[in-house]
Amino acid sequence: MAARLMVWALAALLAMPLAAASLPDPTALPKFRASADAEGAHEAAALAWVRVNGRHSIAWYNGTTVKVGDSVEGGRVVAIHEDHIVLSGKGGRRAVYLLDHAIRTQPQAQPRPAGKNRN
Repeated sequence: MAARLMVWALAALLAMPLAAASLPDPTALPKFRASADAEGAHEAAALAWVRVNGRHSIAWYNGTTVKVGDSVEGGRVVAIHEDHIVLSGKGGRRAVYLLDHAIRTQPQAQPRPAGKNRN
């Protein structure tokens, strides 16, 4: 009886990793869908970080380091700022920000009416 119980316990312990193998990895990066059109390619390209240092400014864009004047997918880097880079290409100029616009935009404070002091 005890031997049979140990066999069942061992089988249950060995089955747990097999059941967990079918679960998604919670630490894995999300899988991005590759889009065939150019606009989708621009959105998939991301700006990870920037280092502003005058003429020696660099940024990590679309998986590689870039500096002003470098050609990238979607145009040429024309400026590197603290929170974004500016690309110039066939479609004109566009800014690529470190964070999504909805995240980096903070609500504006309502202006106080003139003439009302707290003193």
